[in-house]
Amino acid sequence: MMTCIMKGNAFKWNSVLRGFLESNAPRKVLLGYACMRRRGLNIDSHTLGFVIKACGLFMISVTGCEQVHSQVLKLGFESEVVIQTAVLKMYGTFGDFVSAQKVFDETPQRDVVLWNALVSLYAQRNHPYEAILGAHAMIAEDVRPNEVTVVSVASACCQLKALQQGKLLHAYAIKNLLGFDMILSNALIDMYAKCGCLSSARRLFGMIRSRNVITWTSMISGYCYNGFLHEAVAMFKEMQAVHVRADEVTMLGMVSTCAKMGDSELGNWVDQYIEKNGYMDSVCMVNALIDMHSKCGNIEKACQIFEEMKVRTLVSWTSMIQGLALHGHGVEALVRFSQMQREGFKPDKVVFLNVLNACSHAGLAMEGMQCFKSMIEEHGVDPWMEHYGSMVDLLCKVGLVKDAFDFIMSMPIKPDPVIWRALIRACQDQGEADLASQALSRLFELEPEHSGNYILKSNFLATIEEWDSVKEVRDDMAITRIAKRDPGFSSIEVS
Repeated sequence: MMTCIMKGNAFKWNSVLRGFLESNAPRKVLLGYACMRRRGLNIDSHTLGFVIKACGLFMISVTGCEQVHSQVLKLGFESEVVIQTAVLKMYGTFGDFVSAQKVFDETPQRDVVLWNALVSLYAQRNHPYEAILGAHAMIAEDVRPNEVTVVSVASACCQLKALQQGKLLHAYAIKNLLGFDMILSNALIDMYAKCGCLSSARRLFGMIRSRNVITWTSMISGYCYNGFLHEAVAMFKEMQAVHVRADEVTMLGMVSTCAKMGDSELGNWVDQYIEKNGYMDSVCMVNALIDMHSKCGNIEKACQIFEEMKVRTLVSWTSMIQGLALHGHGVEALVRFSQMQREGFKPDKVVFLNVLNACSHAGLAMEGMQCFKSMIEEHGVDPWMEHYGSMVDLLCKVGLVKDAFDFIMSMPIKPDPVIWRALIRACQDQGEADLASQALSRLFELEPEHSGNYILKSNFLATIEEWDSVKEVRDDMAITRIAKRDPGFSSIEVS
């Protein structure tokens, strides 16, 4: 096609570049642009617009972006806000906030589209505080935020759990925007739900007459996110009753709800719904189903789904190993771990943590220590605190509490209270009074006012029949007004 227009003008070349872009061929756009420059053809704002978009799609490199940006400056387009907006978005594709902000700061005339590009970049790239600051600066420069701005700031409020800021945003939208479109309404519902204000989310949900799948999904996800699992299920059933077809995001939310509930019957029904409606082609969905069936107690079904997968990702292997660990199948988890590596998957921190947990559940001390050593020495993975905690738990479960204490003392990072509590309980079970006393001293140094530590100390002293000391601990709790907080709870599925 390029050969046919070699003698053509810039307009024809731009038409070709547009065609390449619309057919999702960004590499051809860049090749065509290079050909235009070699032939000395006129480069206008349309040409640069196509090239900048192609850079973001082709993901060439930050260096490539800088080269295109330099050409924008060289050709004198630094004052055209449309081109500068496109350049800002291009840098944003690579997460280069410094260059994006510099483009914004150097643009003399900033319209609402450019402001929205900056605010959206920060909101979408997990910089919510900067997104909110950008919106405030926007207002300070007398640029009026529109629906796009509000949607981006609502996302930032979600990330920060900034309910009060979200309410002010909602008030601004009511006062300054003529009616709410569906995108804005859905964003506000999601914001209220993620900030824990379900009453406001439900009220806004009720005010929408024509609800689309995103509206319903936002409420379902909000209930699930805040732990109102039965309400999430009821909302999904209500959605089915009004004949709104669920999409993949909706079903992922329902799978997550079933996993949290541990309801095997509901999980099987959701599984059948997903298969019936053709969502099993999604690797993400299949991974979620493996996790759900594992947490609902049906590890056989989880294994069956895993075996039937045509394409597996690292998440697939992680979910399977985690499920086997959860059910105490340590040997099987190690077999999957070895198989995963043979198939060319490199284990990450999450995989190693699940393997260590599998060894801990099954009491495989030697295998767990080898895995921990391999993680550091062969794979160069720096352990999280959870990895150290899993090793301590493993050593304690096989009766090696002295080794567990030595392991804690050799840790390159300061152990957290959870690790000390695990050791203390193991010492209590195995009659290691001296070690327990040392561990308790270190625990109280970390959390001198935690009620659970006093209960733990009292229970330990009771096991060694130091009744006077038990009374002293209880008296100390009464004097310092330390009360037991956050009582535990459990649930069972009946019939």
